[in-house]
Amino acid sequence: MPHMPPRRVILLTIVAVLMFGSFAIIGGYAWYLRGPVYRERCAANLAATLRLPSDIGGVVPRSRRLREFRDVVVWLPERRGRALTCQQALVVRTPSDDDPNAYEIRLSGGSCEVSTRTWLRQDYRGVIESGLRPGFAPGGPRRVTFEDMNISFDRNRFRAELRQAAGLVEFDNPQQGHASILCREFNGYRCNQPVRLSAEFSSQDSGIRIDRLDLIAPDLPVRVARLHELAGVDVTSGRFNGRLVYQEHDHGHRLFISGRCFDLELRECTEGLTPISWRGRCPEIELQELRIENRMPTRLRFRGVLTEVALGDILATWGLQGVLGTITLHVGAAELSPRGIDRFVASGGGVGISLESLSDALGWGTMTGSLNINIADLTIENNQLKSLDLALIVADVSDPPNWIEGRLLREIISRTLKIDLPSILPERIEYTRLGVKLEVRDEVLYIFGTHGPREKTILTARLFERDMPLVFEPWRSFDLRPWFDDLRARTTTHLERRLHMPSELEQP
Repeated sequence: MPHMPPRRVILLTIVAVLMFGSFAIIGGYAWYLRGPVYRERCAANLAATLRLPSDIGGVVPRSRRLREFRDVVVWLPERRGRALTCQQALVVRTPSDDDPNAYEIRLSGGSCEVSTRTWLRQDYRGVIESGLRPGFAPGGPRRVTFEDMNISFDRNRFRAELRQAAGLVEFDNPQQGHASILCREFNGYRCNQPVRLSAEFSSQDSGIRIDRLDLIAPDLPVRVARLHELAGVDVTSGRFNGRLVYQEHDHGHRLFISGRCFDLELRECTEGLTPISWRGRCPEIELQELRIENRMPTRLRFRGVLTEVALGDILATWGLQGVLGTITLHVGAAELSPRGIDRFVASGGGVGISLESLSDALGWGTMTGSLNINIADLTIENNQLKSLDLALIVADVSDPPNWIEGRLLREIISRTLKIDLPSILPERIEYTRLGVKLEVRDEVLYIFGTHGPREKTILTARLFERDMPLVFEPWRSFDLRPWFDDLRARTTTHLERRLHMPSELEQP
């Protein structure tokens, strides 16, 4: 073995010491990053940043710019329940000329539940602020992205659950930020189109304020969208396609709902709003705006078609129950507010209305016949009937003939035309034609005939084997304002009683 000069031996020894020393330092640092001391330190920093108890299951150093944290858990105050679980969290450095220390966080797999099952009322805003506050603080992340996360909100009976959600949260500046979320499964329903949620929020002296939260729902069953919890009525039929917007302001919060509803049951929509809920269907309703201010409905605008509406249910408002027959209404414009009906424009009609059931409901006597109704115009503005064009025509029949009791005819003529017919009228009077046109202008009623000379006849009877005009159109008009004033007073009392009923959404 050749003799090595002492100087070379010393040099190799120094190189070996430096090399193995570097390996030892690197290995020791890697062990430190993966060890419990560093993990607990990271968990303590996370807890201090969020101001909530936090745990981290493991740390994996991937590179100088990338750290992987596994099995992250953020707890509610006093560790009463879990606010967030995350299988994997990546912290990625993204230095730039503006901020050499910039970084972002990427979350994957996990869940977040906001629930009265484990949360106290004061936890809601506290946890939301804890999650957003670091983004506004100096040194906070520029962006947080996430995927395959389950997010649920549960309060009283209202529940919204977004499964396998993906999205991001970006902090535009020290005062403002925004977020966007996509998910394919909403409240357990697999959607053909994704549910989209976007939000804008800002940092205020009082905390984090949600300036706007916008939820766009695709074609969902109404029972899945749970709109009945927001509207206060138990609507579960049909489908909904639209938007929900939530905003916070200095005096509280407001909620807007708009979209299209298909195949609703009218009975569900009118439950509690009318003395008897109206039976019928809503093939398609355009909900232009439902505004709720601080949990109080303040405006409703819609238009659409109502079919198979039971006339007896509508007339039950005036005590006329049991009337057989249905009508269809084409609502061109409907605008309602706490003041009442701001504007309502509709047309429509129905066929086959039973006059026997209608006359029995009146209680003045009986008549037979099948009534056809044509509503050319119905306009209500500021709770006043501005105009009504209505035609009531009895279908012509010959076998068996239609008839009307004499006492009923006398009562109707006396109440409407202020004319007393002779008491010698037969008990039953056969009639061959019956039709009347009603026009209302500013709650003043005008009555017109439909047949006979100059179309001034309302009722043609069969007397002495001959058709004879029996009732003609009146020459005077009728003021309906006292009757409508009474109706408005009773409606106002009913609505006030309903508005002051406690809602489940208002209960703690």
